[in-house]
Amino acid sequence: MPSKPVSYEKALAKIYSLDRFGSRLGLERISRILVLLGSPEKNYKCVLVAGSNGKGSTVEMLGCIFSSNGWKTGTYFSPQIEEFPERIRINSRNADKCEIAAAYSEVAAVCSKNSIPATFFEVVTAMALLVFSWRRVKFAVLEVGLGGRLDATNAVEPDISAIASISLEHTEVLGGTVEQIAHEKCGIARKGKPLVVGQVGGATRKAIERECIAMGAKPVFVSDDVRVGKLVKKGSCYAFSAAFNRANYSISLSTPGKFQVSNACSALAVASLLGAKRQAIEKGLRSAAPKYRLQAISKHPLVIADCCHNPGAAFAIAAELRGLFGKKILLFSAMRDKDYGQVLDILRPFFSQLVLTEVSLERAASVGEMEKAAKRAGFMPIGVKNPAKALAQAKRLAGENGTLLIAGSVYLLAELFGKDKIQIAQ
Repeated sequence: MPSKPVSYEKALAKIYSLDRFGSRLGLERISRILVLLGSPEKNYKCVLVAGSNGKGSTVEMLGCIFSSNGWKTGTYFSPQIEEFPERIRINSRNADKCEIAAAYSEVAAVCSKNSIPATFFEVVTAMALLVFSWRRVKFAVLEVGLGGRLDATNAVEPDISAIASISLEHTEVLGGTVEQIAHEKCGIARKGKPLVVGQVGGATRKAIERECIAMGAKPVFVSDDVRVGKLVKKGSCYAFSAAFNRANYSISLSTPGKFQVSNACSALAVASLLGAKRQAIEKGLRSAAPKYRLQAISKHPLVIADCCHNPGAAFAIAAELRGLFGKKILLFSAMRDKDYGQVLDILRPFFSQLVLTEVSLERAASVGEMEKAAKRAGFMPIGVKNPAKALAQAKRLAGENGTLLIAGSVYLLAELFGKDKIQIAQ
């Protein structure tokens, strides 16, 4: 670590200021930074996890499995919801603020000395890889930020990669077809190494198969290779049996939602292929509890918070809402570049009232913009620009016996529940 790093508060302010310049895909800058830092990512094994939905949950599950197996593990997430240190975790504990400040100081010094115009995500990724090296982890499990092929996390050399799901999103950057998006996501795969793929549709699967053939990667499709049986619902969570790689598992999840079964199977396959023991896989999946995934955060009314931000996630949420009775209110906000109109179309049948609010980011859609889409979906929305006031209004509408779902953007959750004073758009 550097002898005189800046304070955590100053480091955070400097890191957040980078967000003003936006993101620029490409591996040239991050690769150069890592070399100048002494290639910290080469001191441990890496796993990359991409996907339109489910990648954060899969990373959390893998971190718990690896730790249960006795492997010291770093996990890297983006974006944060509550506070910056949750992006960089070691054995499920947030990195210390002092080492975050030290890591920023080293990365910033390298960038300044060598005139590297690094982006927010490149700086934070380099910081995470440096902290993991300092902590001497055995594995680093990295959540891919955007796409895969040109994402900063792809500067590492993964032992195995995974794609939790693929749907049409970020089309202005990744392409407007399944084939183009599959090409970008599959960029995290490596020749001769496994690429574990979660639940995907037929056209998407064919596109992934073509990409794997072209690069010589070994696709492992969860729907084929992980045999699931005895699926039962226990409260809001699921338990099931699974068979993979000549081993049988009894899985009991602690995170709600049927969609987590696919994520768990992806994590199981990755862990098994890396040699994790059966008991560790079962224990890790049982203990994993990714936050703000259909998470009930209070009662009377029942308030549920979820990271749902695209149509694929909305369909998954809709399937869970079918079992809830009584008055249901939706508190919603979205980024302008998301297909929030379709998300509202999907969710409309399940809610009696919609409250719209705004997130204080340039990317965020305004209440006025969302109102038009909401009315087309059949809502008569209530607009409250201030998120805290919108939450209070939505709770009043739900009443003591109703249900309130907060969804539409991870940044809405950060606005409502974040501890850091500065909110960011990465």
